[in-house]
Amino acid sequence: MSLPFKVGFGVAAVILAFVIWRGFVETKGNHLEPKGKIGKIRAEKVDENEMIAIVDFSLQNEADVEMLVRGIEAELTTADGSKVAGSVIAAKDIDNFFRNYPQIGQQFNPPLKARDVLPGHQSTDRMVCLRFDVPEDTWAKRKAVTLRIEDRTGPVTELVGK
Repeated sequence: MSLPFKVGFGVAAVILAFVIWRGFVETKGNHLEPKGKIGKIRAEKVDENEMIAIVDFSLQNEADVEMLVRGIEAELTTADGSKVAGSVIAAKDIDNFFRNYPQIGQQFNPPLKARDVLPGHQSTDRMVCLRFDVPEDTWAKRKAVTLRIEDRTGPVTELVGK
């Protein structure tokens, strides 16, 4: 190979690498990777085998695109490591719960619902109300509560709290 060919090939490779790198940098904000953390979990026994949990959490969207909540799922990890699925209580029923169980305290944050939008470069404090079909002693000995929030485009944020 001749020297001019090697130099030309090297310059072309550097330019191509720069263009690819620039493409990644320019589109970084288009990748939705919401983050968050659970702040406080409060629970109330409503039946022998039923606990209602209020989960307060913060959620951050650092992307350039908005997050549109597709769904919310919850899971309880018991002391023996087994998983119990939780049900999300409808936002319209949360006021009744706080009214009927004042010992749980007050509602600090608005509930997160399906189709809620979190604009890009913003954070918010929200809450969900969850129902778990477990006795009070199982709840008290839990290892973790996991909250999964899914965006309409697929990314899932997983928040874990005790």
